[in-house]
Amino acid sequence: MREALRFLGALLLGLLLVGGAVGLGLFLLLQGEEALGRELLRVAGERFPALLFVGALFVLVLAALLYPLFLGYLAATRALGQEAEVLLANPAHRLRLRGPFELQALAGLINRLAAHREALEKEVEARVREAKALLEGERQRLAALIGHLPQGVVLATPRGQVLLYNAPARRLLGEGLGAGKSLFGLLDRGLLVHALALPEERFLAPGPKGLLQIQAVPLEGEGGFLLLLEEAQEGGGPEGATLHRLKDKLAGLKALVEALGSETLPEGLKPLLRTARATAEELSALAARLEAPPRAAEVRAEDLLSLLAQALEREAGVSPGLALEEEAKGLLVRADTYALVRGLAATLREEEEVFLQGERAGGLLRLTLTLPHPIPDPHPSLEEAVERAEGSLWREGFRLHLLLPAREAPRLPPREGPPPRAEVFDLSLLAIPEELEEAPLEGLLYTAFDLETTGLDPEKDAIIALGAVHLLGRRVLRQETFEALVDPGRPIPRASTEIHGLTWEMLQGKPRLEEVLPGFRAFLEDTVLLAHNGAFDMAFLRRAGVDQPPLVDTLLLSHLLFPDLQDHRLERLAERFGVPVLGRHTALGDALMTAEVFARMVPLLRERGYRTLGEVLRDCARLPLAGLRY
Repeated sequence: MREALRFLGALLLGLLLVGGAVGLGLFLLLQGEEALGRELLRVAGERFPALLFVGALFVLVLAALLYPLFLGYLAATRALGQEAEVLLANPAHRLRLRGPFELQALAGLINRLAAHREALEKEVEARVREAKALLEGERQRLAALIGHLPQGVVLATPRGQVLLYNAPARRLLGEGLGAGKSLFGLLDRGLLVHALALPEERFLAPGPKGLLQIQAVPLEGEGGFLLLLEEAQEGGGPEGATLHRLKDKLAGLKALVEALGSETLPEGLKPLLRTARATAEELSALAARLEAPPRAAEVRAEDLLSLLAQALEREAGVSPGLALEEEAKGLLVRADTYALVRGLAATLREEEEVFLQGERAGGLLRLTLTLPHPIPDPHPSLEEAVERAEGSLWREGFRLHLLLPAREAPRLPPREGPPPRAEVFDLSLLAIPEELEEAPLEGLLYTAFDLETTGLDPEKDAIIALGAVHLLGRRVLRQETFEALVDPGRPIPRASTEIHGLTWEMLQGKPRLEEVLPGFRAFLEDTVLLAHNGAFDMAFLRRAGVDQPPLVDTLLLSHLLFPDLQDHRLERLAERFGVPVLGRHTALGDALMTAEVFARMVPLLRERGYRTLGEVLRDCARLPLAGLRY
């Protein structure tokens, strides 16, 4: 409609100019020829309907001839402008010289400017590479050091977002671990907060793949923390099971010895009975020495009271009063601090006023909790925590007493000079906002994914390959990928095999889809989905039980950025943005290509005024293509 109005305005202006020129010419020719002028006016008056019809016909024919040319000129101009925008993301792209001569000349000039800009950018990049050479060497040494550590190592922000990790950490924490994801979804948040308060201690924590031993070390300032991970074994593991069987057999042997001792035995068997009793006692002592040590660490009495107060405020919503006698200061108290905190929080959850006092009692620390009313029954988890530390507890009216083993802390010589600074490397990560709709486009963690299927019908066909890669803002994390082939349990049509190259013989023996999906879900967790023509892929995933909106679709983004261009296929977008077309029609290859294309689309979206994910999705939803359903 806008183009039609512009054309009518241009046509009217042209007619006015032509009519004015004709009228001025007639006026000049008829100067001094009054009789001829009157005759012309008479004839024009008599033939006015015919002249009006001829004029209207002339205008219509002229408009019919000029309108396609006008629209073509406008479309060529718009297409030139939209394709020129690609140069913002890919300076190596060159405009095609097509359309009217003046547009070809303009495209040639733009290409020359783009070549000049590309040369300048290459020069800047060379200088930046030179300036970063030393820093890159340090980073490589750091990566090599972390990569060769047998322990799992995770570097995280103060909010628990992962910045860096090594292969052992990925093995211990599973597919859910990834740059930009939250550790709090994999490990207990309360335990991590508690471990940060005791950086020198190790704690047992349930992980996604089993029991872990963790140590959290806060970095200087607001630099986040370092998490060290190792496998741990519970008493129910292989060593615990062996010890349990040994103790069970020993109990049977003791029972047999006691039963025989109560019987009247011949004199010849009594030495044998004494030997059996001595052997049972020796085995009991050996089993006691083999018993796994309690999960307890030593913590200073001052730190213990401070930890308990902070944890009670966090877990139970009560702020206790504190008092620690002078003689108890400096004691090292043995306790599983996390279990003790959880037990006290469960016991005092309904309380509003608590007073906590610490006193020395020989080689023990006595913790006394005083309430304004009789003490409730201690929670079983509190009793277990105290028993694990080889302590005891009892109630006495308004007081609850806990006795915990303690010893004098060794006196250390004073440290000379300031403490050493932790070496902090230039690693940056934009935090994921709570409101996804208002999140900046370059501040999100995306998962670009693609599927290969046996056909085009989500109701009848099956998934045979999944590929995905993480994308942090505009940075493609090629070290964080997911790839799996799936046995569909049925033959694959030849037409589909000709596209992706997968046959049923190649997939037989591969995992079924239900075996692959848990790892794929973990890889997608806490990310924004990204795909090309994603409506097709999401139809298959929804049928498999995976539905995680929103979805950013590069096909819709291409229509949003380049509405007048005709070809929006993934390989054409890759060519336009200078992305190598590798592994086309393989799940991981297409996912990587989609990620690279999106990374180059972000600057163009920013130039168009899009800042947040919500703004982009709202405008994509208005496109006619967004209504497509599979």
